[in-house]
Amino acid sequence: MFLLDILRGALIFGMMSLKTFLFVCLLVAAGGSIAWADQDQKDGDDVEKSQARYTPLVKLVERCLPAVASLQTVQAQDSAGVFTMGVGSASLIHEEGYLLTNNHVLFRMHEGQAFLPGRPPMLFRIIATMSSEDLALVKVDAGKSLPFLKLGRSHDLMLGEPVVVIGNPGGLVHSVSEGIVSGLNRSTAVAGTFLPGMVQTSAAVSGGNSGGPLINALGEQIGVITSKKLDGENINFAITADRVREVFPTLLSAELRYGFRLGLQVEMLKSSAVVGGVSEGSPAEKAGVESGDWIEAVDGREVGHGVDFHLALVGKASGERLDLKIQRNGEHKNIEVELGELELLEPVAEEGMESGLKFEGFEDSWDALPDFDELNPVVNGVVKIPTEEAYSTENRENYGIQFEGFVKIPEEGLYTFYTSSDDGSRLSIGDEVVVNNDGLHAVQRKSGLVRLPAGLHPVTISFFEQGGDEELVISWEGPGFSLQVVPEDAWFHMP
Repeated sequence: MFLLDILRGALIFGMMSLKTFLFVCLLVAAGGSIAWADQDQKDGDDVEKSQARYTPLVKLVERCLPAVASLQTVQAQDSAGVFTMGVGSASLIHEEGYLLTNNHVLFRMHEGQAFLPGRPPMLFRIIATMSSEDLALVKVDAGKSLPFLKLGRSHDLMLGEPVVVIGNPGGLVHSVSEGIVSGLNRSTAVAGTFLPGMVQTSAAVSGGNSGGPLINALGEQIGVITSKKLDGENINFAITADRVREVFPTLLSAELRYGFRLGLQVEMLKSSAVVGGVSEGSPAEKAGVESGDWIEAVDGREVGHGVDFHLALVGKASGERLDLKIQRNGEHKNIEVELGELELLEPVAEEGMESGLKFEGFEDSWDALPDFDELNPVVNGVVKIPTEEAYSTENRENYGIQFEGFVKIPEEGLYTFYTSSDDGSRLSIGDEVVVNNDGLHAVQRKSGLVRLPAGLHPVTISFFEQGGDEELVISWEGPGFSLQVVPEDAWFHMP
């Protein structure tokens, strides 16, 4: 209006003609429109640029980041108050706060702190560890449901497909790197544990990424970052999602860990929790559970796949009732199962026992452990502790040893036994194979869980060596003590 008033005055005082006045008005109008058009164009460009930056990768990271935790552990080094701080990563695999990570991240730890984006630090507690697979399960209690990553499959991974790593390299929480699947069926070793069947990725990994997720373009976790090749660039390894699925029942071992019996197995590689088998005479069989049943929920908790089913068993006890919602031939059913009591092996009397184990030595070449009971030994005797040095051939190749006797369990509880061997080894307690580390291989350590009452229990240890290095070490951990070689005073035999 102010400008129009000036123009009107100019016209009145004869300073411009009507024609000139109209031309100026058109310029004013056009100039205003051009100014507004320029601003609209600028705003439109900014929106377009913003959208261009909001790529599928950014969206993927934004979606997955809330389900990745940075772990911080503190370990006392000595009585003088010296502590070592460790960092690692983990992924939420269930809304109730269960996190998957590496065992070596939690070495000799019982608890620590977990940092999730936008949340205060939370204490985590260790649920289960499995050093032979370098896997561990920990839990945080957030008091509400948490976002989690879907555990995918790794059987169909393609060389060159894009992947993302989110983790805690060098303590730099929630760092992101991208790359591709650069190799399949690799092998590596971590903390003395040989890990075959790994997936290789070019996504950048540093110390602290261990335990974090390897994520595909769908936002699914297809691996657990474990290690990198120190003498190479961008050559990093992850445990595959299929391997995690396969060993998860053993990692958790809910029935052994919590002392109840259910007696059913679920298919771990399927997209749903399908019953793969039911043990004869088990509580599950008595309640009417059948192979092929699709378990949809446990005690009202929705079950997506086999891992979810096993997590639903954490903390259960004998005598409790388990409400299973199943689908069978398209029909929905509710089955209530009363959990039975886990039957423990009865200890034998100690009277007449002497220290050490009996052993027999054999000579031949094998690719796997033979049935030593069907072979004729070339030597026998008693040793204080089972090792590869109990017997050997002149060239230290093509021989086998079988140890028999009893192992003394100090108190009732859950025990993990380990055999570290080159080549194959096996440890049985009673009639049950606890650790199977068979086959031709370099030194590798395998483990197994067993719940035992205090006292002496029958034990058999088998070992063979074909060629190359030779080693046999038997270790354990249990209530009140961490991983250590089974001591001499734990081995006995009947003379």
